[in-house]
This record gives sequence, structure tokens and C-alpha cells, in this order.
Amino acid sequence: MEWIFSQYDKKLAADMGEYLGVSPILGALVVQRGYTDPLRAKMFLRPKLANLDDPFSLKNLHKAVLRIIEAIDGKQKVMVFGDYDVDGITSTTLLVGILRHFGMEPSYFVPRRMEEGYGLSEAALERALSGGKPDLLIALDCGTNATEAIKYIRDRGIDLIVVDHHQAKEAYVENHLLINPHVHDFENAPWRQLCTVGLVFKLVHGLIKEMRAREDTRSWDINLKDYLDLVSMGTVADLVPLVDENRILARYGIKRLKSTRRTGIQALIQASGIALGEEITPVDISFKLGPRINASGRLADASLPLEMLLGDDFTTCYRAACELNDINKERQEIERGVLEDAMKQVKEKNLDSYPCIIVFDPKWHPGVVGIIAGKLSREYNKPVVVFGEIDGGFTKGSGRSIPGVDMIECLLECRDMLGSWGGHPMAAGVSVRENEVDKFRERINAAIMQKYGDNIDFSPKVKISLVLDSSDVGIELLNELELLHPFGEGNREPVFALKNITLSKHPEVFGGGMNYRFQIPLGNGNWLNAVAWRAADKLPPTGTPIDLAVKLGWNRWNKRKAPQATLIDWRLSE
Repeated sequence: MEWIFSQYDKKLAADMGEYLGVSPILGALVVQRGYTDPLRAKMFLRPKLANLDDPFSLKNLHKAVLRIIEAIDGKQKVMVFGDYDVDGITSTTLLVGILRHFGMEPSYFVPRRMEEGYGLSEAALERALSGGKPDLLIALDCGTNATEAIKYIRDRGIDLIVVDHHQAKEAYVENHLLINPHVHDFENAPWRQLCTVGLVFKLVHGLIKEMRAREDTRSWDINLKDYLDLVSMGTVADLVPLVDENRILARYGIKRLKSTRRTGIQALIQASGIALGEEITPVDISFKLGPRINASGRLADASLPLEMLLGDDFTTCYRAACELNDINKERQEIERGVLEDAMKQVKEKNLDSYPCIIVFDPKWHPGVVGIIAGKLSREYNKPVVVFGEIDGGFTKGSGRSIPGVDMIECLLECRDMLGSWGGHPMAAGVSVRENEVDKFRERINAAIMQKYGDNIDFSPKVKISLVLDSSDVGIELLNELELLHPFGEGNREPVFALKNITLSKHPEVFGGGMNYRFQIPLGNGNWLNAVAWRAADKLPPTGTPIDLAVKLGWNRWNKRKAPQATLIDWRLSE
């Protein structure tokens, strides 16, 4: 693994640290993140909810608020149509909860992935509208590119609001209200990178603001901070960049999760093995809470987690959370088998020789192909598309990319041979005819080479933020690093180098021979506990100077915390 050492202005870093009242180390980390203006740096390091922009700055948001108020005042029928992933489920929960507060009883609907596919499909709409036609349909986390479905809705005299963050493939047709920063708003808008639950938060903020201006007493009973738990879950799980307004909402929302009063989330937290009152981290959302919600949408019916999050009876909610546990275990079993098959296919067909790895097997469950694409992408450090089950002559797939390769731009070059497709630069859904997978492999790889050429280096790398002395590592530094949280897309956790470290004790292997733990000597008889995950095939030596690339933080367990390093890589010292 190649180590790349970050370059930065050391004088600026020291001045920034002094201005912010932190160490030069933290000042350097702030500068490395691109915050060279002191005021912007201060807003990044100490984000405040008061720094959120006026919700009415988003195009069409005020018009959408007025249409919703018309529905409230006229006691009209409203349907909230969501998506089956965490962003879609939390978005739907948030909006339905707010509308109920204003005296409405909106119906809500989530497609069945296996039978109805993604978003505003005709099959999903037929079932959604089978119980009667609403006056207003609000589509969340889908709809930007659903031209035919939008016509289907409007032809039936139903007003439509779409709140979405997916990139548009075609020009916006103004026969409905679309709130989508990627379609309407300027490039550097602080709300530009919001996922759908963040946009819904802005929408309900605007609704409350307008209702208060109209002296509606119900609006004063709502504390929007109580909804930040939902916002943080959708934001972290959807892998949007944790910068600007996303950072503000995620940071405060994660704090809110610890003391959430939402019965469904309390049940989910307990069923996930997290004790109530424990600190919740983005890792908990990504690997415990989020997968349980997603598993239902992948393998079963996403209405289960939606009912859980909207519920207020703990016994019922906990029963649903335990059912989600079982579905998630089933998903993990299916995933293990598919991953094994996919890895075997890559090796046997030498598919990792391509810039973009494409694998296909009609036996693979469509509910796990996205997870497999992500794992393969991390394993090979390349864009990956995994195709599975065949439906109507098309095989459905899911793609994951790497920083620097925009998957949507590459798919655009292949659009003449695609069925349904769309998504983000880092993740996309796509379908091709079952007999054209090989052709698609050639086309998308040609597109990648044409767009990026020799500028892509697929060799594994670790970016070192700073080289630390052993004396730098202590409680003060770990507490300062907390100011950078939450880590995620757009705000990666820093990796530090510790040089010329000599281990005196052999590492201890655990976890079925896959992981190991060891102690890093810091001098003066002090040491730091360290852990290396899935790396026991390359144990560091004792008695020989080595360099360590590590992440530093607190290991929290059972309401206690202790300093810990997580090993990323090691090499012999020069």
C-alpha cells in the first residue's frame, strides 16, 4: 500500500489553530479539509443549527409549502410516496409525522422492491392508488426522472410534489413541483448535497415557518430538533458528503439519537445490541441501524420499518425491530454466498484487469447486488457493477464507484443500451438486456478510459494527514479530534503516521484468526492499545523499528471509553 503524505501550509495551520483555540495539529487538519478562511473554519469546527440557510432559498420549496397548506386547510387527501431505503423511510416518517400534527391523516406508501421496482413505477402507482385517488401526492427520494409516471399521475388530476436529490437525466418538465438542488440550485449552495430526508427537513421547516406567520397555534407545538434523529440516520446511511448543512444536521442528529424519544428508534437501537443512553456513532448507523431498515426493503416489504418508526407502542415496535433483525440475518447469509460467487467470477475471468469490474449471474438476489458492488469496489479499489436476477429480459444491477470516477457520467455514454438507470456519482442502479452484459462491460470501460484515461491509479493507497510524535498522542488530542466528527463522505477520518515504533510484545490474534490487537509504546512507560481488523495475514514484527498508519479515537463500550488506535497499514522503517 502506497503512503501519500498530505501537503499543507504549516504557518497557516498554526495560525488557524491559534485563531480557533485548538492545537496546531487540529489547525492542520482543518486547513487540509479546505477551510483556509477563519470564519468558514470556525463554522466547520463548531457547526450551529442557527447557520442553516432559510428553507425558502430552495427553488419551489415555498410553492410546495403553499400547496401543502392548501391541502391542510381544505382537508384534502394526501399521499406520501417514499422509497424503500433508509433515506426514503426516514423521509416518509418525518413528513407523515408533521402532517399528522397539523390534523391530517395522510396515506403513505413504499414500493415492494421485488415486484414493483424502484420509485414511481406504474406497477407501484397502481397499487398505491387502488384505495382511492388523493388530491395531492408527495413523492420522496424518487421521481426526478420518472417522466412517464409523472404523466400517469397528472393525467388523473392528482397534484404532485417531488422531493428528491438524484441527478436528472432529462430537462425538468414544469407540470409538477420539483424540489431538487441538483436540478435547480446553484453549485455551491450549502444545501446542495442534502439527501432527501435533509430536503424534507427543510420543507417542514418552511411549512412551520409559514404556519407561524399565519398564527396557526399548532405550529408552535413542534420542536424541529426532535426530528433530527431521523435526519441523521438518512444522511449517514445515504453516504452523502458530510459538509455544509449535511454536517450540521448529522452532528446534531447523532446527538439526538442518544436521547431519542421516538419509540421506533428506541426499539431499533435495543434490538441492534446498543444500550439506550450509549453514544451513537456514524458507524452504528452504517453497520447496525441502517442495514436493518434496508434489509426489509431488499428482501421483504419496507412498510415494516416505516410502521415501526411511526409507532408509539414499544412492545409492537420492538417486535418489528426483532423481525428486522431476522430479515437482516437472512440478508447476510444471502450476501455471503453471492460475494463468494462474485469473487470467484472475478478471478476466473480476470475481470479485475478492467478499469470497471462487471459481474453477472441471474441467480443472484437483486436485493444484495448493491452491497456486493460496494464490497468488490473496496476490495479492488475500482468502480464495480453487479448484475443479478432477470426480469422482463433485463438484468437488474447496482454500481458503486470510487472517488474521481463519476458513475452517472459514464452511464450517460451507455444510455442507448440501458433500461432503467439513475443515481449518484458514487452509486447507481442500472439494467441492461440479459444478452448485452458483455457489450455493456466494453462500453462502460471505454467510456471510463475516454473520460479519465491514464489519470486513474487503481493501486491501493493510504493518505497520511500528519506524522505525529509519540508525545503528541494523548487524551487532549483525542478530545480535539471529536470536534471533527461526524466522519464520513466528504469528511474522512484522519490517518496519522507514527514512525520508528518498536513493538516489545507479539500481537494477539483474535476473531477466528482474522484480527489482531497489540500495544504501541509511547515512551515514559506509556502505551496505547491498538487493533487491526481483517489483517492477521500480515502481522508486524517485534524488536524491529516499523512505521504505523493509524486512526486515533475513543473505544466506547459499556458506557466507558478508552484511547485506541486502529491500524490501517504498517511498513518497515527506513
